[in-house]
Order: sequence, then C-alpha cells, then structure tokens
Amino acid sequence: MKPKIAIFDFASCEGCELQIANLEEDILELIEHVDIVSFREVMKEHSDDYDIAFVEGSINRPGDAERLKEIRSNAKVLIALGDCATTGCINKLRNQWPEKEVLTEVYPGAKKQIKDNEFFDLFPAKAIDEVVDVDFYIRGCPVRKEQVLYYIKRFTDMPPSKNKDLDFGVILRDMEIDNRSVIKYNPRKCILCRRCAFICQDVMGVDALGVVEKGSETIISTPQNIGFDANGCIRCGQCISTCPVGALGNRSPVETLAMEVKKEKLSIALDSMALSAFVQKHNTLKMMKPELAERYVIAGLRHIGFRKVLQYDYYMFQSGKLDVESDTPVLASWCRSAQNYFTERELNSLDVKPENSPWSLLLDDISKNICLLSPCSAMKEVKEFNYVLTASNLLELFKQLECDLDFMDPEGAAYDGHTVSRGFRHPGVPGNGKYEFGIRRDLQEKLAHTKLEKGPVHVYPCLAGCTNGGGTPATVDEQLIQKRITWLEELREA
Repeated sequence: MKPKIAIFDFASCEGCELQIANLEEDILELIEHVDIVSFREVMKEHSDDYDIAFVEGSINRPGDAERLKEIRSNAKVLIALGDCATTGCINKLRNQWPEKEVLTEVYPGAKKQIKDNEFFDLFPAKAIDEVVDVDFYIRGCPVRKEQVLYYIKRFTDMPPSKNKDLDFGVILRDMEIDNRSVIKYNPRKCILCRRCAFICQDVMGVDALGVVEKGSETIISTPQNIGFDANGCIRCGQCISTCPVGALGNRSPVETLAMEVKKEKLSIALDSMALSAFVQKHNTLKMMKPELAERYVIAGLRHIGFRKVLQYDYYMFQSGKLDVESDTPVLASWCRSAQNYFTERELNSLDVKPENSPWSLLLDDISKNICLLSPCSAMKEVKEFNYVLTASNLLELFKQLECDLDFMDPEGAAYDGHTVSRGFRHPGVPGNGKYEFGIRRDLQEKLAHTKLEKGPVHVYPCLAGCTNGGGTPATVDEQLIQKRITWLEELREA
C-alpha cells in the first residue's frame, strides 16, 4: 500500500509548498510512490487519514499549536519543511517586542476589533519542534524541490527512522568579526564550506587563509591568527565572490561618507567596471541604454553632494600608454592585486612600476578630497583616497541619503575633466593584452617559458578579471559576468 502524504502550512510565504508544486513532470513519478491526500495549495480534497505530514511555517497562535498537535497525533512521521518550520526564521524577529505592541503597529486604530478576537490571539513565534516532536528537518528558504522528492522516495524504500542532525545541538559561536584586513571575516555567518580556502590555496595559489582550530572553535583564519593581510593576502577578493553566505566582505565606508559628502567638498572617480556592476543591480537603470544610465548615476552623485564626478577610465588609458612605451616587459599597472602579488613575493619576472598606475596618475591630478568607485577590494588599501566604494557600497549610499535615481535629471549630466576616447576597452576584461596570465601556482613557470618583448604583461588575479573582482557584487555566475562585459562594450561604442 502506498504511504499517504499530507502537506500543511502555518505562518509562512508558502514558498516551500510552491517548490513541491513546481516538481512538474516529476509529479508523475511522485504519485507512483505515494498518495497525496491533503495539499491546500493545489487541491480541494482533504483527509485526516495520512501517514506522513510535511509542515511548513512557524507557530504564532495558541490555535496553531492545537492544530499542529492534532496533525502530529495523526502522522506516523512529521517533517519540518523549510526554515520557518525548522527555526522560526523571520517570523521570530517579532519576538523582541510585546504581542500587543506588534498588533497595534500592524493594525493601528483597530483596538476594539483586536480585543478578545481569536485570530489576533498571539504568543511568541515558535519553530514547530518547540510544540511537537519532529522526525525530519528539510532546511532552506525555500527548500529545494529535489530534497522533498528525495525524502518521499526514501520513505517508500526503507522504514522511516529519525535523522540525527540535531543530536549535537546548535552552538552559536560568540566570536568577534575580524576587521584587521581589507577583507573582513564574520565567523558567526561562516558555515565552513571551505570554498574560500579552496579558491585562495588551490586556484589562486596565494595561501593567505585556511581552516584553523578544531571542533566548535574551527574558523577561517591564518596560522598564529596573524590576519589575512599579514599572511600574503593580495586583496583580490575572490574569497568574497565565492562565499555563499556573506561571511567574507569589504569594510563599508557608507555611514561616515553619508555625513561627509553633504559638505560638498569631495569628488568621485568612477571605474566603468564597477559602474556596470552597479547598474546591473538597479532595477530601472539596467533597462536603459548604457550611456543614459551612466548620466543618471552622474546626476545622482552630484545631487547627493559630490563636487566633481571624474572618469577613472581616462587614467587607466593614460596608464596603459605609459606601460606600452616601456623599453622592458612590465607588469601592466592597472591591477593593484597583481602588484601586491609580485611585490610581496619579491618576484623578479616583471618590472613593477607603481608610478604608472591609474590611481597614481589620478592622485597626481586630483591630490585631495577624492573618492573612488572601484571593482577591486585591493583599492581600499590606497590611503590617499578619502573613501573607496564598491558597487554595493554605492547602492547603500544612495539608499541612506534617500536619493532615488529614477527621479534624477540626466540632461547635461557629464563627467568633469578628462574623458577617454570611444572604443576604449577596460583592461580588467581578459582578452585585452598581448601577454596574459592568470595568477596560479604555475605562473612563474609560464612566465619563464614565454618570450616576452617590451611593453605590458597583463596578469589577472581574479577568476574573470575585474568583472568578478571582490569589489563587485559577489558572483561566479557566468551569465551575470557576461552582462557586465556586454554593458561595457555597448557603453564604449555609444
């Protein structure tokens, strides 16, 4: 006889149930194994005769608790479906305020209707295992539909037995955020997936971070806990781009900058790569032609108080000209992370000329009160800049200063000072140089076996060049990276 399954919901968005409904053709395979007797989201029929109950959502009212207990009494196996059921998730955020205060905030002026009304009879939000025993937990927000399918098939193949994933309890580690380096690390968010360690050690060949300590004390750090920068970190930020939970990131200057920019003494230079990433995160701008979106951003920056808006690409262009004119092979000067790699390891393969760098040329031209929008985490260590922003920082700044770019006037908005000519290609897009190398463990060997002539040698520390540098919104999504490149190409052809 097929097991009978019922699916129930409490306080939630019902996204986990929608994942089950989205099984599409797999539904046909599913109904070969089980009978679904109750599923409010997709069917009218209901039966209290079931073997297995999937429960989504948190428990918020005494009536919910009674209903859940009834479900538990009918089910041989009860499964917490998704994060709201498993932990209480977002719904538990209201527990820090009294129930009456929450109701008054949500339903102002309705005190009479709320009083003694069973629908508004609240208690602190609870995960379902705070009310009844739970046999299995399927985590996620929403859950993955493949997980649901796996568990249902599992119950048809073997006798159900409880999983043991909560036997050890959940220990919240009371550890401070590591802010010593350009790259910051939050051990409270870290799930120890080791992606960052794999990227840094096996892919980049940098070895600046890794897994240290044991048991519940395990964190991402360095031997002797000396900090990433002190252990050879080149500040490329690829660990940020690959972290799935945001445990690694850049320090944000927005809170201080939001007050400083109102004095109208600061100028800002825009790197078009970071601008591309910013536009792709903005719902309205990404629908516009690139040159129009660029003008909207310039208008917005002037509106919030920046005295001048400069084009950083011009200085990249000038930097490239200086490198091309070199009589010897030189490290292409546009990449701060590559410079860090060569200088900190004292590699003599290429001549490093910091004076040719675009930031040096910009700071020679505009010596004070200058900020930079950059796709590069390493630029945050250039102390001559008042502030270095990532694309995410710029989004945060506009929000904090309540500047809606949709309402800016782009008419006449243009860069102050020098601009680069049409057709300029951002050097951070792989494919721009005669000699190109990615930083890997075999970089030295590659350079040794390549006959280099005079001029720049482009070294790309980041996996996709500046298109996924640590200063752009984190991604390893090839489609999103390609959108950033396409946007740049269209901007330069305009």
